[in-house]
Amino acid sequence: MNNAKELYIDSVQFNYYNGPQLLTGAYLECRTGEIVGLLGRNGSGKSTFLKIIFGSLRAQNSYILINGKKVNKAFLTNKIGYLPQDSYLPTHEKVAYLIQLLVQDRYQMQILLLDPLIITIKDRKIYQLSGGELRYLEICLLLYQPTDFLLLDEPFTGLEPIHMERIGNLILSFKNKKGFVISDHNYRHVLEITSSIFLLVNGACRRLRHKRELEFFYVKEGTFDDD
Repeated sequence: MNNAKELYIDSVQFNYYNGPQLLTGAYLECRTGEIVGLLGRNGSGKSTFLKIIFGSLRAQNSYILINGKKVNKAFLTNKIGYLPQDSYLPTHEKVAYLIQLLVQDRYQMQILLLDPLIITIKDRKIYQLSGGELRYLEICLLLYQPTDFLLLDEPFTGLEPIHMERIGNLILSFKNKKGFVISDHNYRHVLEITSSIFLLVNGACRRLRHKRELEFFYVKEGTFDDD
């Protein structure tokens, strides 16, 4: 992708309250036009790593660049968005109101309000949405922000297949505009849309050349024999 923007993270070290070292030098890079999968077992530090990249959690050591400039709190640059595992929207507000409140560009706002799924839920309150509808809305609100990169923590977990497919297609539709880092236990769905894979293991990230390498560290041998 010409004139691609870059998110570069290296040498991330972190531990909680003098406990064992969770991250020992984690590394990751993503460019606009890429969808990067961040996989790892429970407790490996994926969510912690994403929070450190975003800037909401401080590491003992980190080296983070956005478009070649070093940053300490990436969210202050307005170039990066973050989807946490838990919902971030007020439950008693209506969908249409939140879209009008949070999407500043009026043209983009109208496009989002005409989204086929959003049309069906725009008059409902947040607490009235299903898990899949809520996750779709949350991701839409992030996609329609003027950011270069999105960090998505568990965008597919716990959703019905139809909503996983909708969210996957939604992410792909923005691939040429943004760079994505996606962490999710539903690794097969992540692999369907990613352009590169990083595996977080033993506190560090390994960049994998092929999904079969996951059989050494993450899934059982023979998982991808039929692929």
